[in-house]
Amino acid sequence: MNILQLDLNLLKVLYVMLTTGSTSLTAQKLGLSASAVSHALNRLRESLDDPLFRREGNQQVPTLFALSLKEKLVPLFVSLNEELFSEEPHAQRRFRVALPPALNVLLTPELARRGHNADAVIECVPFERRAWRDELVEGKVDLVIAVGDHQQQLSALHYERVGSTRLIVAWGPPLQQRMEGRESIDMLTLQAFNHFYCHPWPQAINELDRQQAREGVARHLAFICQDYSQLAPALRSAPLLAVIPTPWFMTLVDKEQISTLPLLGFQAQGNLFLQYRKSTVAWKRTIISGLKQLLSRYYQR
Repeated sequence: MNILQLDLNLLKVLYVMLTTGSTSLTAQKLGLSASAVSHALNRLRESLDDPLFRREGNQQVPTLFALSLKEKLVPLFVSLNEELFSEEPHAQRRFRVALPPALNVLLTPELARRGHNADAVIECVPFERRAWRDELVEGKVDLVIAVGDHQQQLSALHYERVGSTRLIVAWGPPLQQRMEGRESIDMLTLQAFNHFYCHPWPQAINELDRQQAREGVARHLAFICQDYSQLAPALRSAPLLAVIPTPWFMTLVDKEQISTLPLLGFQAQGNLFLQYRKSTVAWKRTIISGLKQLLSRYYQR
């Protein structure tokens, strides 16, 4: 058998099953009876020579073969649905992006402009330092921009390293006397200061702190938040040191009384990457292209 001999309606059933994990929910979404869904799955099992799912409690868990199909099938259906039906009056265009808070100041103007030009709603999804593969494949998120190491790739997703930048240290007037005469700061010296920490993930999984932990040292966090707008007021008011990416400081408007120095060591080099579905529709690719072009000015290859 080849694809021309297969009833493509069966793939629609498989697609919904892969996203719901439930025969009853699949039947409900497709307007079919549960027995019709089961019959379709049996036909697919016979045609593809694979059980496709195994029952665990109330869930239908996909086999490895079914998961490999999910990587290709789900993004294709998501993209086709956007391309064919997203222009209906009740179906507002929507672009969902997950990005670290440090990139908000840099990317917000471009996101707003691109969203307006595409007549689309821009939705910034709260960022977490984890794999976003399922959300991307299933169309729950359109683009993930993140810092860190190389990510595991899937055939359905486009992965691209935008470039790298260096971390710097920043402080305000309360630390001015202690910082006088310094031209840089090394990793070991960081532990001599109290730190401002602004990441939506715990210190234990922050890459800089992981690198320090391997060397048996740790920095003390004295002010923890998730909003980078708090940085300048905090540094002006208390003897805190902040480790921040260079592009964020370059785009910071409120720099009054804030000083910076380079942070030495290979650990201060940070990579930026992006991921999106290979089947992403054209208008979303235009937004992604604009964001990548902007980021490449600050993150060098």
